[in-house]
Amino acid sequence: MVISAEFLGMLLLITSAAALGLSIVFDVGRVSAEKTREAMTQRQHDRKRAALAEWRKRTEAKQAELTGLQAKLTEFNGRRHKAMTEARALEVSKIELIHELGDPDGNTDLYWAQLTTAPNFPERDRKDIVFSRQIWDYRNVVHIAAYSADQAHGVLRASFGQRNGLAVSPVVPLAMAPDPEAETAAA
Repeated sequence: MVISAEFLGMLLLITSAAALGLSIVFDVGRVSAEKTREAMTQRQHDRKRAALAEWRKRTEAKQAELTGLQAKLTEFNGRRHKAMTEARALEVSKIELIHELGDPDGNTDLYWAQLTTAPNFPERDRKDIVFSRQIWDYRNVVHIAAYSADQAHGVLRASFGQRNGLAVSPVVPLAMAPDPEAETAAA
């Protein structure tokens, strides 16, 4: 069998066409696989982007909720502090320390005065302060047994006064002393 040049050319042409077709099929398969992989990657990317957007939205909602809760906490802490301050003031106003001066006998009258700290009290030296500083946080009153209001005032000034960093209210008969319960209710 003799192979002619035409036959050989035709065989070469068919083989080349087949190789080219196979190459095209292979390239199309590879491009198709790449496109499929790219589409899958894009879908994963879109899902992750949607999840990220959802998480951001949730985070913003939680942040807004947290800000609201922090504002409420601040408000409630302020209310708590105010209530505790009022409770402390009420407690302090209900406790009354009574200092008794003079010798009560059948002929003396009882007089009343209130003791408070003077504005310069915090700067006073400890040795100048009568009793402990802590008792002056409470209401301090004095009951004075004396024959007259002037004598009661003199006894009071001798015992408590400016040198101790204290201020004294006017001396009044005990029967005319203000009621601490009424003062607390008025405040």
